[in-house]
Amino acid sequence: MKKILIGIAIVVVLGMASAHWYFSDRGRFTTEPDYTQLARTAAGNELASDADPAVTLRFDPAFRHVGGQQFILYGVADTEQHFYVETHDDGSLKSVYWLQFEGYLPDKPYSYDYDDSPLRLQLGDFEFYTDTAFVKVDPDRKRRRGTDGALARQLLASKGFELPAEYAYARMVYLTDETRKKELMIIFIDDLASYGESATEVLNAGPDSLRWQQLELAHLDRVRETLSVIPR
Repeated sequence: MKKILIGIAIVVVLGMASAHWYFSDRGRFTTEPDYTQLARTAAGNELASDADPAVTLRFDPAFRHVGGQQFILYGVADTEQHFYVETHDDGSLKSVYWLQFEGYLPDKPYSYDYDDSPLRLQLGDFEFYTDTAFVKVDPDRKRRRGTDGALARQLLASKGFELPAEYAYARMVYLTDETRKKELMIIFIDDLASYGESATEVLNAGPDSLRWQQLELAHLDRVRETLSVIPR
């Protein structure tokens, strides 16, 4: 009888754990990506968006467009991604611009809030809420499916690219109007080896260190040098 009760308890605990994982996994509501019905147009080193916002994104000629995709993120936000990459001489990924046009569906009550982002970056007439980080990739880390990051990595992998093992990261967000229901998010990832740096050393130094601040500035300077945001 005791063994039966223990078995029942184990089944109940496993069932509760599975239910928690299932219902907390927002990625299960993300739709499969579509590669054909895209609202933005890539031509050479430019990406044209007619709305939300109406801009042309012009990249340094070293970057090339490798694809775009559209999906409904978590069942709540219409999302379109595009990717421009710069490669090392051996063809591996040196830098990538990940562009994400995102807006909550009309029947969803949500809005975006980036007021706690520590930085503001001005690109032309547009001010972006900005966060930075230095990342050392953990190959053993388990990642959820159905996130925008998972779909970004999936598309890049389909083109033969993997993120650098250590990289500088900047996330820049422009909210398109006062409702805060639509955004343009630009993520810029840059191989830290290009700066002659180790992520471990930078992370150990911490965000208050002079080296961290110098690298952060250099990374954002690369954005200013390689990307123009032009009103349409």
